[in-house]
Amino acid sequence: MADETNETSLLNELNDSKSPELVNLVTGDPEVPIFFAKWLESGCNATAAYKALHPNVADASARVLGCKKLTLINKPAILAAYGLEFDTFFDQLKSGLQAEKFNEFSGEKVADHKIRLEYLRLLGRLLGIIQE
Repeated sequence: MADETNETSLLNELNDSKSPELVNLVTGDPEVPIFFAKWLESGCNATAAYKALHPNVADASARVLGCKKLTLINKPAILAAYGLEFDTFFDQLKSGLQAEKFNEFSGEKVADHKIRLEYLRLLGRLLGIIQE
């Protein structure tokens, strides 16, 4: 019952919203905004999000149906609503490649190799140097 109330309030919020970006999330399927919220809650796991809405579905089916449901979400509208563009991504990527931290003993700034390594992996995947 509590899930139905949350789903109803989410749908009401979406319908009452004046934001066209939020309205564009739905492409004829009223379950999409609820699925999207569950997808975010589950760490962008489409299988878990689909299983949250349909707990009796097999994992293999939830994986396929969750991926299909993701295709109904207007990702450019979401990115636009948050002001995220390619420039934002590449600026952050560049900053991550230059990440620094304070040395806990001396207090001076030093390279943060752990963070830089993650950004280098991402850049490598984008450039096709690293295969997943």
